Amino acid sequence: MKVRWTQTSIRLHITPSELQLLACGWQVTEQFGPAPGAWRVTIVPASDVTDLTFTGGEVRLSLSAQDAERLLAPENEGVYFQTEGASALRYFIEKDFPCAHPRAADALEPETETFAAPDGFNTRKQAA
Repeated sequence: MKVRWTQTSIRLHITPSELQLLACGWQVTEQFGPAPGAWRVTIVPASDVTDLTFTGGEVRLSLSAQDAERLLAPENEGVYFQTEGASALRYFIEKDFPCAHPRAADALEPETETFAAPDGFNTRKQAA
């Protein structure tokens, strides 16, 4: 899972094998740093409701069965949510598609499995 956060949002990019784990009811976790004290992001499928919570160093995205079904649909690139209130946060899970540009060699970023890009995906990304 790739994690990107800003002051007002968190974006989780998942691979095909991680989507399969979620479909089977398994949690998917990404951890940064050694335990204890590591930062973690966990997606918990088959929850009663979709929600975002913070406990210690963990961001936990509980995903309802209905929202998991939407994520599993091949035509959907992701599922998108927002918390309520004055300090609203956007949070979403997206399928990880191939980069529209080549990876920088200096980044030493490993190749990861990705979803096949849907029709029009590259055109949309290059236009942005």
